[in-house]
Amino acid sequence: MIKNTAMILALFASSMLPVQASITVDGNLSDWGIKRNGNANDWTPNSGIHFTVEDQTGKLSDYLNPGYGGQAYDAEALYAYLTDTHLFIAMATGHNPNTPNDPSKNSYGAGDFAIDFGLDGTYEAGINVKPDWDTFGVANGLYKVDQWAYGLWNDTPGYLKSEHPTAIMSGTLLGIADMVISSAQTGYGQWSSDTHYFYEIGLSLDLLRQAGWNGSSFNIHWTQMCANDSIIVDPPANVPEAGSLMLMSLGLFGMSWAQRKKTGF
Repeated sequence: MIKNTAMILALFASSMLPVQASITVDGNLSDWGIKRNGNANDWTPNSGIHFTVEDQTGKLSDYLNPGYGGQAYDAEALYAYLTDTHLFIAMATGHNPNTPNDPSKNSYGAGDFAIDFGLDGTYEAGINVKPDWDTFGVANGLYKVDQWAYGLWNDTPGYLKSEHPTAIMSGTLLGIADMVISSAQTGYGQWSSDTHYFYEIGLSLDLLRQAGWNGSSFNIHWTQMCANDSIIVDPPANVPEAGSLMLMSLGLFGMSWAQRKKTGF
């Protein structure tokens, strides 16, 4: 009787657990729930995924705060998903990852992904994208960062340059993340003729802890070397989800009930 009851409790508890999305790091965001229907809802991901969306038309003359650039410098959407073992990051942008970094020609390359533990404005860790022009570090490397580069814009109310790191200048390599960047894609979002590139990253939580994460809330930031358009997403702190708490409670209840039956109380 006790064994059967424990089995029932376990089955009930498992049914309360949220279903985790299965993420494959391949540059295709369909497993995140991103669609290709040519409307604004295309950017809305599966439940449980944290996201920021800035769906903007991409004409060259359009103003993307704080600078001009249109779709070629548009950060469209940023996603984050935490599992028990990994942090997954995905991004949609109009910025070609092969754009040269040549300020003399008003050309600015891709920046790195910056991570701020504790939401205190200090970006302690970064994932190095490393396009061809980047002279620092290794591609896809997770770094404990000592120094960041920043964009062109002065510290002005509403957009402080110091809050928008662009690329890792120096730091300690901790390990390598999985990263895939897609080819040029169209058909997404309400401006479906715009060109997009998709970044997808998988990073073990062990590496994140080595970088200084203690389970607290953090944010992820990305922008180009000019910082024409930046985007930030805030994943949750690393706390047990409701289903996990239910499983734990039912497990403790089952153990207590079984002990009471055994002792006759």
